[in-house]
Amino acid sequence: MFIPTWLRSRLGRNLDSANAGSYNTCFGAPLGLALLVLCVIWPRAIGRKVRVSIPGSPVRLSVRLGSTDIAVFNDIFRAREYEWELGAPPRVIVDAGAYAGFSAAFFATRYPEAKIIAIEPGEQNFDLLVQNTASFANVHAIRAALWAESGMVSLTDPGNGAWGFRLSEAEYPECMPDRGDIQSIAASIQAMTVTDVIRDFGLDRIDLLKLDIEGSEKEVFANADSWIGQVQAICVELHDRFNPGCSRAFFNAVEAFPTELWRGEDVLVARDRSVESAST
Repeated sequence: MFIPTWLRSRLGRNLDSANAGSYNTCFGAPLGLALLVLCVIWPRAIGRKVRVSIPGSPVRLSVRLGSTDIAVFNDIFRAREYEWELGAPPRVIVDAGAYAGFSAAFFATRYPEAKIIAIEPGEQNFDLLVQNTASFANVHAIRAALWAESGMVSLTDPGNGAWGFRLSEAEYPECMPDRGDIQSIAASIQAMTVTDVIRDFGLDRIDLLKLDIEGSEKEVFANADSWIGQVQAICVELHDRFNPGCSRAFFNAVEAFPTELWRGEDVLVARDRSVESAST
């Protein structure tokens, strides 16, 4: 995106074309550029919530200025990150790592008849998740972390922003693979398993399991034997760069899923072979 030279020189490198393009994609022009300039010249604007409409829907969501919310909103609603053709509309969706509710809102808009269980461990993210899904009666928000075992885990902040919280055993946060990068332990949080979700909601199956859990997929899929048979399709972003072995654990667990499709960093596996032809 073009930024006038006088404006770029006055505000410096904080106002670059990539940021301006991201803000304009999210909010539209010229509001996007105005909000970015506001964040640069008035730092107290960072973190303030601004409402933005879901494309094609009257529902408006809140995003936090100066945060990773802008990129996540664009990925989900502009780039259509989760717009897979699943053959039949899913009846049950479990959204683990639901962040600020953007993915849950996307699923609720696309599949209004589905039961959507949105799981998010971060306190501020969860509060925004609840706010952003209040218009959707079919979204059930849970503040917890998806993990291999029930109990408590440590929620750690490696300094990557609100979308990058990671988990470790509550008693031993030093066991994080990149523990040298941890800035702080944000909280101890309730951990739940996929089996817990199935039991607590009385599910007979999960039609779509979406995970963006910053490396915890290694632990989740290494202990999947008790529940993997009840899941029909899985969409996951794999984070071997945070926790080596994520991909190995995942693909070992989903050997019985014949369909494998990639979109950017996300991979979808499904039991239904027709998903491949529908999505290509």
